[in-house]
Amino acid sequence: MGAHQSARTRTGADTLMRVASRPWIPPGGLIAGHIAHALMWVMLAGLTVTDWTGPTLHGLAWIHLAALAWLTLTALTVLVYVMPAFTEVDLRHERAARVALALFGIGAFGMVASFWSQHPGALSWSAALVLAGLIVYLLAVLPMLSAATRGPRTEASIARAFLIVFSFLIAAAVLGLGMALALASHAAPGWLVTTPAVHAHVAGIGWLTVLVMGVSVRTSGPIFGARPSVLWHHITAALAITVGIFALVFGLWFSLGVLVWVGAILVAAALALYMVDVVDLASHAKVAHRPPQAFYLTSVLWLAVAVVLGLGVVGGAPWKASYVFVALVGWVGQMVLAHLHHVAIRMIATTFRGEDDETPPSELLTAPLSWVAYASFQLAILLGAIGLGSGGAGMVHLAGILGLAGWVSMTANVAVAISRAGHPGGVTATP
Repeated sequence: MGAHQSARTRTGADTLMRVASRPWIPPGGLIAGHIAHALMWVMLAGLTVTDWTGPTLHGLAWIHLAALAWLTLTALTVLVYVMPAFTEVDLRHERAARVALALFGIGAFGMVASFWSQHPGALSWSAALVLAGLIVYLLAVLPMLSAATRGPRTEASIARAFLIVFSFLIAAAVLGLGMALALASHAAPGWLVTTPAVHAHVAGIGWLTVLVMGVSVRTSGPIFGARPSVLWHHITAALAITVGIFALVFGLWFSLGVLVWVGAILVAAALALYMVDVVDLASHAKVAHRPPQAFYLTSVLWLAVAVVLGLGVVGGAPWKASYVFVALVGWVGQMVLAHLHHVAIRMIATTFRGEDDETPPSELLTAPLSWVAYASFQLAILLGAIGLGSGGAGMVHLAGILGLAGWVSMTANVAVAISRAGHPGGVTATP
């Protein structure tokens, strides 16, 4: 059993190293996403609590800056890099995917600016550009994923999972465009009342959460040096969350309270199984580099908080702003940062030193900067969640300042890693 587990761990690590060796990851998407992450904290520092509930659209500007310009743009960029390695099928239409990322990025930042300036006309054009970018992206990757579905069982399952999450993303974008057009025409159709909640959960759960759950199954090996020991948990969680999303969406759309509760409970149960798996693999961790693991585990802790807040919202508690904030920045955001502190640093190492390089991230990163970033981000999320839930504007502003401090520390750390990777004479690689 131990030998089999080690073989599986090596396979996961080898997969990520193949990903890291590909030279064609679009850097523009990563840079734009990184800038959006900084702007997100700057914007938070200037928002008032009432911005989240009206009368301005500034709260929606912040949400789309985080969800679209930071998290989704980063995810789509990395997936161009990851999907060929996970499915073992080459991406033939890379150029089209790059064009799609540019369209999506322009549309995402345009939506943020439109919400902030409260310009509905520009909002509709920006939403259309986001959807156009996603359609071009999907057309670029569809031949690769379609071919993978006819391949070996594991790769076929991965390809089908990608197709499912992309379907949710497209659905969310279509709903977003519909709402933008309604705002631009100053219309208030009946469906507009429940559509925002449907749009948010299709994007937040169907796209971001399911994507993170699926990808982290493969990336947990390099970060922890271990994999979850109970395989049926992942399969059961995937089925439960898929059924739960549909129940939740239809319940929200048609205002069916019982169906909303059924969907919420199924989603919560699926996420609980996922959390159990993460605790299990963390308890068997063999990698000594702790900051990525801390980000990973803390993101799951924030996921648990988001589940509680979400169930409270279903029950009528006034926690919507805190729920959205914790789900985006705490759960998905910290998981992204966990991967930045391991997988992204390995990518930097292999980019500068070749695909056979074995330098661990701990030798390229500076531990104090890693822990400063970690502490700053977690405190920022805690204060932001409490401030948004209690109406404490000062706490929200402080959260923005602390988050920006974490971003500066993290950026400095990545710069150090790039410098060290480019000058291998001062760093000893560990095979």
